[in-house]
Amino acid sequence: MKPKNVKERRNSFLKFLLLFLVTVATIVTAIFFTFKVPTKENDLLKGEAKRIKKEVEFQNNFSDEMNNVKRMIDSLNKPGTNIPLQTSSINNKLVDMHKMIPTKDSTYRYDMYQNIVKTYSDLQEAKDRLRALRDSEGKIAEYKEALEECRDNLKQAERDLDIARASMK
Repeated sequence: MKPKNVKERRNSFLKFLLLFLVTVATIVTAIFFTFKVPTKENDLLKGEAKRIKKEVEFQNNFSDEMNNVKRMIDSLNKPGTNIPLQTSSINNKLVDMHKMIPTKDSTYRYDMYQNIVKTYSDLQEAKDRLRALRDSEGKIAEYKEALEECRDNLKQAERDLDIARASMK
């Protein structure tokens, strides 16, 4: 005994099955995105955290190197310092700082680090010029004294010449 509405029942069952599959697919998709997307996001955030940690570590190391170079440059003013050796050490340290700058870094940070190294190099050159000028100041003072002595000798020679001319007349 077959029911008369087999076709309608089959259509209703297929519609139910289709609706059931769409609903299950929607739920599975929601669950997938609930668990999978945060995992991907978490992986991305972990990568970003590692990159930032590495950058902070580099900045700390670079800052330490900057302080070392600053102390070395400041020690150039101390009396009894071996200037050529100290200058050579500073140059080596600046080269090392230049080499440790990551080239894959973003442009403004790379430029910033380059400018810091250049500024320290310029500071060292300025100290060298200042030291040379201090030596020149001493020489200038000596030359001024010698000039005054020559002027005094010239005045004395002019007086002697005037006296000699007056006695000849």
